[in-house]
Amino acid sequence: MGGDAGVHTIDTDEELQRMADLHLPGYSMAKRRSEEEEEQAPVVEASPFLCASTRRIVLISPYPNLLHELIRDLSADCYDLMVFHRVDDFVLHNLQADLYLLDGGAANVLGSDPGFRTFIADPAKRKRSIAIKSQRGPAAYGGKAARQAAEAWGLTSAAPHEMLDRVGQWLLREPAEAGDGDAGLLGFKNLVIDTKRMTVFRSGDRIDLTKTEYELLLHFIQAEGAVLTREHMMEDIWGAAFFGNSNVVDVHVKSLRRKLGDSAVSPSYIETVRGVGYRLAD
Repeated sequence: MGGDAGVHTIDTDEELQRMADLHLPGYSMAKRRSEEEEEQAPVVEASPFLCASTRRIVLISPYPNLLHELIRDLSADCYDLMVFHRVDDFVLHNLQADLYLLDGGAANVLGSDPGFRTFIADPAKRKRSIAIKSQRGPAAYGGKAARQAAEAWGLTSAAPHEMLDRVGQWLLREPAEAGDGDAGLLGFKNLVIDTKRMTVFRSGDRIDLTKTEYELLLHFIQAEGAVLTREHMMEDIWGAAFFGNSNVVDVHVKSLRRKLGDSAVSPSYIETVRGVGYRLAD
């Protein structure tokens, strides 16, 4: 056919530009303006979200799929989260963590798991453990035995939807778990004791204590809430050969309280157990 002779083929961008100028007035100006604006527009790149610091949390549950929302939220909040299915895992017993979340809805975690007693008998781990309350509704599991086990060991409990706030509050109060580089740090509420340097800090401010006051406070914290009798403290701190009156303990405790800003009537740190001795306040 001879119709192809009248067809004009556009082979280059320049020819396309001339054709557009003929049929679309102003096309070239609009195109140049668009290209200039594109060149001048700032390049916005999505910055990755970086965690400036993190705390390690271990979650122990045979059914982590039922806690997927909690796992997601903890990870999103920059916690270094590790999940174990069994509490008697060898790696778990040799792992340092800032906080342990125990699935309180699983009877084979709190009670029947053979490794649970070994785990919870470690004062450092028990102090840093929170039980996750049993699930309700269609996803319910566990039961009375698990709840009784958590209560028997005095574990703090929180529902899964409350756990994120509870974890944040707990980690604000407690110092980070001491690793190899931080060995010798003990904490209670807003008190931190550096046992290497024999120094005490309250909310970051150093408190000057005598050697006896320091040893008293150290004894209270290491006892983890157990009642210490005056006789026990006299023997441990002053020695078996000391024949002084037990009132000497009261004198030094009074001085220690004063330096800590504590009150005997409404104690924050040291509570009096009448007729027996003293213990850490709840």
